[in-house]
Amino acid sequence: MITLKEAFRYQSLLQKLQDSCWGMMSDSDFYTKKTEKHLKAKALPGQENEEIDVSEPRNHTMAEIIKFCRYLQEEEETLAHAVHDAKGKMEFDFDTAVVCNRSRRRFAEILKRATEFEPKQTTRRGGGTGYILDKDGKPSTFNYDVETVVTIDFDRNKAKEQSQKLFAASEKLSLEIDRALLAEVVDYQSKFDPNDSMQNILDDFLAKQE
Repeated sequence: MITLKEAFRYQSLLQKLQDSCWGMMSDSDFYTKKTEKHLKAKALPGQENEEIDVSEPRNHTMAEIIKFCRYLQEEEETLAHAVHDAKGKMEFDFDTAVVCNRSRRRFAEILKRATEFEPKQTTRRGGGTGYILDKDGKPSTFNYDVETVVTIDFDRNKAKEQSQKLFAASEKLSLEIDRALLAEVVDYQSKFDPNDSMQNILDDFLAKQE
């Protein structure tokens, strides 16, 4: 048995292990054999041709990595079902709570930043051009300063109040989510130490297959 928090951490580990394996399997040097044929006899009668394996060195075979990947996927599916069952026993919808709380907090943060906006004013010296007629009726131009004033165009107080309510609701639900992560039990037994290295985990797995 593990907690829901440990289950999520273990799910991340299983995915990281698969990503590492897929990275190896995506490199053709990992699953191909490269041979050099030294054609000595063709160059000098009496000499013998020689074949040399110049393949990239690797600690494991393609077959071993395939077997490990299949095992990881089976464990991933088993754990996913166990997590699903654990969530189904909760008093609230965990996945919905996580998704909604994330957007609620994001919305609150955006509102908060908007209410903190400070009005500002800038002046462009001679930035405007006007036209007038002189005493003879001829047009002429003149320049003038242009002031730009930027102010909040919404009810700051109402938005601030809304932001505070959202933060309060988000914090309350976050506490419920945190408690569930530590209190809910998932019917699954971890097979690896999440702190162990990919190489150690793979070696241990293969050792048990012998």
